[in-house]
Amino acid sequence: MSSSDHSFQMLEHPFPIETPISFKMFTVEGSFQEHAHDFYEIIYISEGKGTLFIHKDSLPFEEGDLFFIPIGMPHLLKAESSPPAVPLQMMNCMFQTELLAPQYEPKNELDREFDAIAQFFRQSEAWLRYQDQGGELARIMYSMNFAVNSQSPGFHYKLYICLLDLLNTLYRLQQFSLLSRPDKWVDPVAFTIEYIQVHYRDPLKMEEFCQWLSISPRHLQRKFKETTGYTYTQMLQQIRIQKSCELLINTDRSIQHIADEVGIHDMKYFYRLFKTSCGLTPLHFRQHHARTK
Repeated sequence: MSSSDHSFQMLEHPFPIETPISFKMFTVEGSFQEHAHDFYEIIYISEGKGTLFIHKDSLPFEEGDLFFIPIGMPHLLKAESSPPAVPLQMMNCMFQTELLAPQYEPKNELDREFDAIAQFFRQSEAWLRYQDQGGELARIMYSMNFAVNSQSPGFHYKLYICLLDLLNTLYRLQQFSLLSRPDKWVDPVAFTIEYIQVHYRDPLKMEEFCQWLSISPRHLQRKFKETTGYTYTQMLQQIRIQKSCELLINTDRSIQHIADEVGIHDMKYFYRLFKTSCGLTPLHFRQHHARTK
Protein backbone atom coordinates (compact mmCIF):
# COMPACT_ATOMS: atom_id res chain seq x y z
CA MET A 1 0.00 0.00 0.00
CA SER A 2 1.42 3.40 -0.89
CA SER A 3 0.26 6.87 -1.68
CA SER A 4 1.00 6.27 -5.33
CA ASP A 5 -1.68 3.57 -5.50
CA HIS A 6 -4.63 5.82 -4.71
CA SER A 7 -5.60 9.33 -3.75
CA PHE A 8 -5.40 10.57 -0.18
CA GLN A 9 -7.29 13.15 1.82
CA MET A 10 -5.71 16.46 2.84
CA LEU A 11 -6.91 17.11 6.39
CA GLU A 12 -7.13 20.34 8.32
CA HIS A 13 -6.85 20.09 12.08
CA PRO A 14 -9.00 22.36 14.25
CA PHE A 15 -6.35 23.76 16.59
CA PRO A 16 -7.64 25.48 19.73
CA ILE A 17 -8.25 29.18 19.23
CA GLU A 18 -4.97 31.10 18.89
CA THR A 19 -3.01 27.99 19.94
CA PRO A 20 -0.52 26.48 17.46
CA ILE A 21 -0.14 23.20 19.42
CA SER A 22 -2.61 20.38 19.87
CA PHE A 23 -2.21 17.10 21.77
CA LYS A 24 -4.44 14.02 21.89
CA MET A 25 -4.21 10.54 23.38
CA PHE A 26 -6.57 7.91 22.00
CA THR A 27 -7.11 4.26 21.16
CA VAL A 28 -7.04 3.15 17.53
CA GLU A 29 -9.38 0.49 16.20
CA GLY A 30 -8.87 -0.72 12.63
CA SER A 31 -7.17 1.98 10.56
CA PHE A 32 -7.39 5.60 9.50
CA GLN A 33 -8.01 6.79 5.97
CA GLU A 34 -4.76 7.71 4.25
CA HIS A 35 -4.26 11.42 4.68
CA ALA A 36 -1.79 14.28 4.85
CA HIS A 37 -1.93 17.69 6.49
CA ASP A 38 -0.44 21.15 6.44
CA PHE A 39 1.04 20.96 9.96
CA TYR A 40 3.70 18.83 11.65
CA GLU A 41 2.72 15.66 13.48
CA ILE A 42 4.53 13.55 16.07
CA ILE A 43 3.06 10.12 16.79
CA TYR A 44 4.11 8.15 19.88
CA ILE A 45 2.97 4.53 20.36
CA SER A 46 2.23 4.05 24.05
CA GLU A 47 0.67 0.55 23.77
CA GLY A 48 0.08 -2.13 21.15
CA LYS A 49 1.43 -2.85 17.68
CA GLY A 50 0.51 -2.09 14.10
CA THR A 51 1.78 -0.83 10.78
CA LEU A 52 2.38 2.67 9.50
CA PHE A 53 2.03 3.08 5.74
CA ILE A 54 3.84 6.26 4.82
CA HIS A 55 4.98 7.45 1.40
CA LYS A 56 6.15 4.17 -0.21
CA ASP A 57 7.14 2.47 3.03
CA SER A 58 5.40 -0.05 5.25
CA LEU A 59 6.69 0.19 8.82
CA PRO A 60 5.73 -2.29 11.55
CA PHE A 61 5.74 -0.51 14.91
CA GLU A 62 5.35 -1.31 18.59
CA GLU A 63 5.24 0.36 21.97
CA GLY A 64 7.94 3.01 22.32
CA ASP A 65 8.16 3.91 18.64
CA LEU A 66 7.88 7.57 17.72
CA PHE A 67 7.43 9.11 14.26
CA PHE A 68 7.95 12.66 13.06
CA ILE A 69 5.79 13.29 10.00
CA PRO A 70 6.53 16.38 7.87
CA ILE A 71 4.00 18.56 6.12
CA GLY A 72 2.15 17.08 3.14
CA MET A 73 3.35 13.48 3.57
CA PRO A 74 0.54 10.91 3.04
CA HIS A 75 0.31 8.26 5.76
CA LEU A 76 -2.06 5.63 7.11
CA LEU A 77 -1.89 3.90 10.47
CA LYS A 78 -3.34 0.44 11.02
CA ALA A 79 -3.67 -1.42 14.34
CA GLU A 80 -2.66 -5.08 14.64
CA SER A 81 -5.82 -7.17 14.43
CA SER A 82 -4.67 -10.75 14.99
CA PRO A 83 -5.48 -12.04 18.50
CA PRO A 84 -4.42 -11.67 21.23
CA ALA A 85 -3.70 -8.12 20.06
CA VAL A 86 -3.26 -5.39 22.67
CA PRO A 87 -5.40 -2.32 21.88
CA LEU A 88 -3.35 0.25 20.04
CA GLN A 89 -2.96 3.41 22.07
CA MET A 90 -1.13 6.42 20.68
CA MET A 91 -0.33 10.01 21.53
CA ASN A 92 -0.37 12.72 18.88
CA CYS A 93 1.34 16.08 19.14
CA MET A 94 0.45 18.38 16.25
CA PHE A 95 1.88 21.84 15.76
CA GLN A 96 1.73 24.53 13.11
CA THR A 97 4.55 25.69 10.88
CA GLU A 98 4.90 29.05 12.63
CA LEU A 99 6.63 27.37 15.57
CA LEU A 100 9.57 26.38 13.34
CA ALA A 101 9.69 29.62 11.37
CA PRO A 102 13.28 30.81 10.71
CA GLN A 103 14.69 33.57 12.88
CA TYR A 104 16.58 35.79 10.48
CA GLU A 105 18.21 37.83 13.24
CA PRO A 106 18.65 35.63 16.33
CA LYS A 107 18.94 37.92 19.34
CA ASN A 108 20.78 35.64 21.74
CA GLU A 109 22.21 32.18 22.34
CA LEU A 110 18.78 30.68 23.05
CA ASP A 111 17.48 31.95 19.70
CA ARG A 112 20.49 30.54 17.86
CA GLU A 113 20.25 27.13 19.51
CA PHE A 114 16.53 26.81 18.82
CA ASP A 115 16.96 28.00 15.23
CA ALA A 116 19.48 25.20 14.59
CA ILE A 117 16.98 22.63 15.90
CA ALA A 118 14.05 24.19 14.04
CA GLN A 119 16.01 24.29 10.80
CA PHE A 120 16.71 20.56 11.02
CA PHE A 121 13.01 19.66 11.27
CA ARG A 122 11.90 22.45 8.93
CA GLN A 123 14.15 21.13 6.16
CA SER A 124 13.28 17.49 6.71
CA GLU A 125 11.38 16.16 3.72
CA ALA A 126 11.31 12.57 4.96
CA TRP A 127 9.64 10.94 7.92
CA LEU A 128 11.83 10.24 10.94
CA ARG A 129 11.60 7.28 13.28
CA TYR A 130 12.88 6.94 16.85
CA GLN A 131 12.76 4.15 19.43
CA ASP A 132 12.41 5.11 23.09
CA GLN A 133 15.36 3.51 24.86
CA GLY A 134 15.29 4.79 28.42
CA GLY A 135 11.77 6.17 28.71
CA GLU A 136 12.93 9.67 27.79
CA LEU A 137 10.34 10.10 25.04
CA ALA A 138 7.56 8.60 27.14
CA ARG A 139 8.35 11.06 29.94
CA ILE A 140 7.82 14.05 27.64
CA MET A 141 4.70 12.67 25.98
CA TYR A 142 3.04 11.79 29.29
CA SER A 143 3.92 15.28 30.58
CA MET A 144 2.02 16.68 27.60
CA ASN A 145 -0.92 14.39 28.33
CA PHE A 146 -0.97 15.46 31.99
CA ALA A 147 -0.91 19.14 31.01
CA VAL A 148 -3.88 18.70 28.67
CA ASN A 149 -5.89 16.65 31.18
CA SER A 150 -5.22 19.05 34.05
CA GLN A 151 -6.31 22.14 32.11
CA SER A 152 -4.51 24.17 34.78
CA PRO A 153 -3.70 27.83 34.09
CA GLY A 154 -0.84 28.07 31.63
CA PHE A 155 -1.16 24.51 30.34
CA HIS A 156 -0.75 25.69 26.73
CA TYR A 157 2.60 27.16 27.72
CA LYS A 158 3.47 23.83 29.39
CA LEU A 159 2.70 22.09 26.09
CA TYR A 160 5.03 24.47 24.30
CA ILE A 161 7.87 23.82 26.79
CA CYS A 162 7.34 20.06 26.40
CA LEU A 163 7.44 20.40 22.61
CA LEU A 164 10.76 22.26 22.80
CA ASP A 165 12.09 19.52 25.08
CA LEU A 166 10.89 16.84 22.66
CA LEU A 167 12.34 18.48 19.55
CA ASN A 168 15.66 19.01 21.30
CA THR A 169 15.72 15.36 22.40
CA LEU A 170 14.91 14.10 18.88
CA TYR A 171 17.53 16.42 17.38
CA ARG A 172 20.14 15.03 19.78
CA LEU A 173 19.11 11.42 19.12
CA GLN A 174 19.35 12.05 15.38
CA GLN A 175 23.08 12.71 15.82
CA PHE A 176 23.46 9.17 17.11
CA SER A 177 22.12 7.78 13.84
CA LEU A 178 24.43 9.82 11.61
CA LEU A 179 27.44 7.73 12.57
CA SER A 180 27.24 4.02 13.21
CA ARG A 181 28.27 2.94 16.69
CA PRO A 182 31.86 1.66 16.32
CA ASP A 183 32.85 -1.91 17.06
CA LYS A 184 34.70 -2.33 20.36
CA TRP A 185 38.00 -2.92 18.59
CA VAL A 186 37.86 0.43 16.79
CA ASP A 187 40.19 3.08 18.23
CA PRO A 188 37.90 5.32 20.32
CA VAL A 189 40.23 8.30 19.89
CA ALA A 190 40.19 8.09 16.08
CA PHE A 191 36.42 7.65 16.12
CA THR A 192 36.00 10.66 18.43
CA ILE A 193 38.05 12.86 16.09
CA GLU A 194 35.96 11.67 13.14
CA TYR A 195 32.80 12.48 15.07
CA ILE A 196 33.99 15.99 15.97
CA GLN A 197 34.99 16.69 12.37
CA VAL A 198 31.42 15.96 11.28
CA HIS A 199 29.51 17.49 14.22
CA TYR A 200 31.77 20.40 15.20
CA ARG A 201 28.91 22.90 14.88
CA ASP A 202 26.70 21.30 17.53
CA PRO A 203 28.31 18.19 19.02
CA LEU A 204 27.15 16.10 21.93
CA LYS A 205 28.51 16.95 25.33
CA MET A 206 31.46 14.82 26.37
CA GLU A 207 29.37 12.88 28.90
CA GLU A 208 26.60 12.16 26.37
CA PHE A 209 29.12 11.06 23.74
CA CYS A 210 30.83 8.68 26.18
CA GLN A 211 27.48 7.27 27.28
CA TRP A 212 26.73 6.45 23.64
CA LEU A 213 30.15 4.81 23.18
CA SER A 214 29.73 2.89 26.45
CA ILE A 215 33.05 4.24 27.69
CA SER A 216 33.85 6.29 30.78
CA PRO A 217 34.61 9.99 30.23
CA ARG A 218 37.72 9.69 32.38
CA HIS A 219 39.09 6.82 30.29
CA LEU A 220 38.42 8.55 26.96
CA GLN A 221 39.88 11.85 28.16
CA ARG A 222 43.05 10.11 29.30
CA LYS A 223 43.42 8.18 26.03
CA PHE A 224 42.58 11.29 24.00
CA LYS A 225 45.17 13.42 25.82
CA GLU A 226 47.85 10.74 25.52
CA THR A 227 47.26 10.32 21.77
CA THR A 228 46.61 13.87 20.57
CA GLY A 229 47.93 16.16 23.29
CA TYR A 230 44.48 17.80 23.46
CA THR A 231 41.37 17.33 25.53
CA TYR A 232 38.03 16.67 23.83
CA THR A 233 37.09 20.34 24.16
CA GLN A 234 40.46 21.58 22.92
CA MET A 235 40.24 19.33 19.85
CA LEU A 236 36.71 20.59 19.17
CA GLN A 237 37.92 24.21 19.25
CA GLN A 238 40.91 23.44 17.02
CA ILE A 239 38.63 21.86 14.41
CA ARG A 240 36.25 24.82 14.64
CA ILE A 241 39.13 27.24 14.03
CA GLN A 242 40.34 25.11 11.12
CA LYS A 243 36.87 25.21 9.56
CA SER A 244 36.61 28.96 10.10
CA CYS A 245 39.97 29.44 8.36
CA GLU A 246 38.63 27.55 5.34
CA LEU A 247 35.52 29.74 5.27
CA LEU A 248 37.55 32.95 5.62
CA ILE A 249 39.70 31.97 2.65
CA ASN A 250 37.06 30.47 0.37
CA THR A 251 33.97 32.60 1.03
CA ASP A 252 33.04 36.25 1.52
CA ARG A 253 30.78 35.57 4.49
CA SER A 254 30.98 37.96 7.43
CA ILE A 255 33.17 37.01 10.38
CA GLN A 256 30.14 36.79 12.67
CA HIS A 257 28.38 34.50 10.17
CA ILE A 258 31.46 32.26 10.06
CA ALA A 259 31.70 32.14 13.85
CA ASP A 260 28.04 31.06 14.01
CA GLU A 261 28.63 28.56 11.23
CA VAL A 262 31.32 26.73 13.22
CA GLY A 263 29.31 26.80 16.44
CA ILE A 264 30.91 29.69 18.35
CA HIS A 265 28.39 32.42 19.14
CA ASP A 266 30.40 34.56 21.55
CA MET A 267 32.35 36.91 19.26
CA LYS A 268 34.85 38.01 21.92
CA TYR A 269 35.66 34.38 22.63
CA PHE A 270 35.89 33.60 18.91
CA TYR A 271 38.38 36.44 18.29
CA ARG A 272 40.48 35.45 21.31
CA LEU A 273 40.50 31.76 20.36
CA PHE A 274 41.29 32.52 16.70
CA LYS A 275 44.19 34.85 17.49
CA THR A 276 45.65 32.43 20.02
CA SER A 277 45.53 29.61 17.45
CA CYS A 278 46.50 31.51 14.27
CA GLY A 279 48.46 34.51 15.53
CA LEU A 280 46.21 36.88 13.58
CA THR A 281 42.72 38.28 13.92
CA PRO A 282 40.14 36.74 11.53
CA LEU A 283 40.16 39.94 9.42
CA HIS A 284 43.97 40.06 9.14
CA PHE A 285 44.01 36.34 8.35
CA ARG A 286 41.54 36.90 5.49
CA GLN A 287 43.46 39.91 4.18
CA HIS A 288 46.78 38.06 4.34
CA HIS A 289 45.47 35.12 2.30
CA ALA A 290 43.74 37.44 -0.19
CA ARG A 291 47.14 39.04 -0.95
CA THR A 292 48.86 35.68 -1.41
CA LYS A 293 46.32 34.29 -3.88
